Amino acid sequence: MKKKSKILVLLMALVVVIAACAPAGNGDAGTTDGGDLTFAIVTKSAGNPFMERMASGFETASGRMGAASIVQHPSLITAEAQIEVINALIAQEVDGIAVAANDAQALAAVLQTARDAGIAVVTLDSDTAGSQMFVNQAGVREVAQVLVDSVYDMTGGSGQFAVLSATALATNQNAWIAAMGDIISEDARYANLEWVATVFGDDEWQASTDETSSLLASFPDLEVIVAPTTVGILAAAQYVQLVGSDVLIAGLGLPSEMLGLVGPDLPTPYMYLWNPVELGEVAAYALYAFVNGDTTGAAGESFVSQGGTTFNVIAAAPELGIVNTQIIVGLPFRFDGSNIDEWAEVF
Repeated sequence: MKKKSKILVLLMALVVVIAACAPAGNGDAGTTDGGDLTFAIVTKSAGNPFMERMASGFETASGRMGAASIVQHPSLITAEAQIEVINALIAQEVDGIAVAANDAQALAAVLQTARDAGIAVVTLDSDTAGSQMFVNQAGVREVAQVLVDSVYDMTGGSGQFAVLSATALATNQNAWIAAMGDIISEDARYANLEWVATVFGDDEWQASTDETSSLLASFPDLEVIVAPTTVGILAAAQYVQLVGSDVLIAGLGLPSEMLGLVGPDLPTPYMYLWNPVELGEVAAYALYAFVNGDTTGAAGESFVSQGGTTFNVIAAAPELGIVNTQIIVGLPFRFDGSNIDEWAEVF
């Protein structure tokens, strides 16, 4: 009897050990065990609310897949600062890196080094050479179209406008701006729009405020400033409200930051954006797809993310600043006085 009891105890212990070694889940739909994977995200800079929310989505999605996550906000908005961070991540032997590029070319060598080390690499928000795939928040042409149509609407179809962008090397903003030029030149409907200047606020509030002030002083007949950057649109809208200017502000903004600035009789009648949290999530899912062998990043492929969405890999668009194959997260979404309060509670 004693021998049988000992055998029974050993068998029960073995069952406990097997159960303890089994993959754990939290019951969420789409949750996957990522094992010992570590994914990292490199944003454009510290202190940028859009980047911070994007990084939070990346962390959340990585956690859903059981992967550890690292968030790196470079101290400077430069390619050099990002290269330093990426080299450190290579040394840490992470499994995947997502980068919001500060330069269209300067990161190519370090990203190739990462890939040579077996690290999956994707870009998001802003593309650069060296990535395996670009996670595109929205189609370049679609973003440019809503920006041009905003200017057309706010000027009444005729008048002066200026662009307040991020940095001169930001590939996403540059692609949108180039596409805006194409759209205006291709359609006679926009013939009476006068594009007087493109300035850069370096995605810093004070610099963007200073550029807004200079635009108002330099162009007394200016009617609209369009800012394809969340930092720029906030700074511009706050400044024209402060000085009582009639110039209207269009562009891409975060609802939570633009409360009190968006709606009828306010500096920004309406604006557009996408969900930065979702953008970060999709970047994490894309890294997992590469690591798991679900995609090679070739055009024509598709994969199902751990969030349950099917993404189709489409061709690069180098004429628009997208040098890698890409997946599209969604379309620009309009925020105005009817929905800004609701969405401000989300992001």
